[in-house]
Amino acid sequence: MAFDKLLGQETAIRLLKDDLDSGRIHHAYLFTGKKGVGKRTLALEFARALFCHGQEGEACGNCLACRKIDHSNHPDLSIVRISEGDSIKIEQIRELQRELAFRPYEGQWKVFIIEDADKMTPEAANSLLKTLEEPPAYGLIILLARETESLLPTIISRCHLIQLNPLSAENIEQLLLEAGYGDKEKVRLIAGLAAGSPGEAIKLMEDEDFFQQREKLYDFLARLPELTELDVFQYVDELHGFINNKEDFPTFNLILNWYRDIILYRMACPEQVVNSDYLDYYSRLCEYYSLEELLSVMDLVNTIKRYIDSNVKVDLALQVMFLKIRTKRVN
Repeated sequence: MAFDKLLGQETAIRLLKDDLDSGRIHHAYLFTGKKGVGKRTLALEFARALFCHGQEGEACGNCLACRKIDHSNHPDLSIVRISEGDSIKIEQIRELQRELAFRPYEGQWKVFIIEDADKMTPEAANSLLKTLEEPPAYGLIILLARETESLLPTIISRCHLIQLNPLSAENIEQLLLEAGYGDKEKVRLIAGLAAGSPGEAIKLMEDEDFFQQREKLYDFLARLPELTELDVFQYVDELHGFINNKEDFPTFNLILNWYRDIILYRMACPEQVVNSDYLDYYSRLCEYYSLEELLSVMDLVNTIKRYIDSNVKVDLALQVMFLKIRTKRVN
């Protein structure tokens, strides 16, 4: 893969190609952006360009070094990722430091890609900081993180920051079609629901349960104003059981898209609605919710998501959220 195959990341690619063309490679980079937006892909492409024997400034894809990276067996490229629990441990950073003490085997650089760098333990982060302060001349560390808030400011200051942007729905749709997904209606829908993440889009296309669970959720939301408390509790029990087994199911993204669509329909912009197969429901729900209530509902959904991310009990939080939406007590 060449840099030009990475759609929607022109600014990030230009910054990296400028470094490659000038020969001024930083010893540490920080790639930030939402999950699935292409941070790991770009980091591997950058490493491939550094190691490539076939041409300068971009990987040829055919030389021995490029092929070794494609097969994950280049001796001078290592990837650090969460191996147990939910964080990168100090032992993994110490292993990186031990490997970095040896000079490259085949090329000019020894490259380490740290995935989920914003999930390092404090001990791991402080240990890495020492390496970033005095890196060997041949060392290159690329940190991948969704956001910078969880990283030490001193780590951020020692890295060259590269921001990756969410992709447009049109770019994601193009990528899915080029990847061989032939159902154009499903591709269009997924591209709109992927929140700018091609990785998320591919995951949803491959998820056999996605469309069935989306239908259940949206049928519930469509009927929510008329449901009893018992109906709400029963559905939350079912939804909670499902997302317990599939933690990465985009429940809140789907809910937010539902109410965003109602707002767009209410503002006479039906062509911008993502879930166009529910337009008839939106027409009816526009009469139930005012614009102010819809905006408050979206604020509530985002608030509940933050609570759940902070380890609030999931089923209780969902019950409270849906009951508030049902009675429009969302302020």
